[in-house]
Amino acid sequence: MQNSLYLIGALLAFAGGALSFYFYGVYKGIISGKQWWIPSLCRIDNRICIDIVNTPFGSIAGVPNALSGTIFLFAYTSALFCTYLGIIPVSIPFLMGMFTMFIGLYLVYGLVKLSAKCVVCLTVHALNLIIFTLQLFSL
Repeated sequence: MQNSLYLIGALLAFAGGALSFYFYGVYKGIISGKQWWIPSLCRIDNRICIDIVNTPFGSIAGVPNALSGTIFLFAYTSALFCTYLGIIPVSIPFLMGMFTMFIGLYLVYGLVKLSAKCVVCLTVHALNLIIFTLQLFSL
């Protein structure tokens, strides 16, 4: 991947982490669904997204996906940014990207099976796909 694409990937991963943080905050009742920093398309204004957490697809190993996603995506941001700076090898964010694709397939399958149209979830999965696609172009 060209060096600047790692920076773009880091910014996209940060956006995904911010959306996951927002989702988790709304789920826990810590923050309101109407936040100025969230694009209006992605604002949680109904229970559809929040109700997903209470399904078998809403958590892995007892940890809500939004919480683990927040932590993972901020770590992914760091890995991509450190790769941009030349601090770590490209294999680390690439392996992280492969992990997001496997988990993402399972979670999107869950959304389809539940007939849930959670824009926040789909946006985060789309961001992960874009980041991984950028990494594939470097091969």
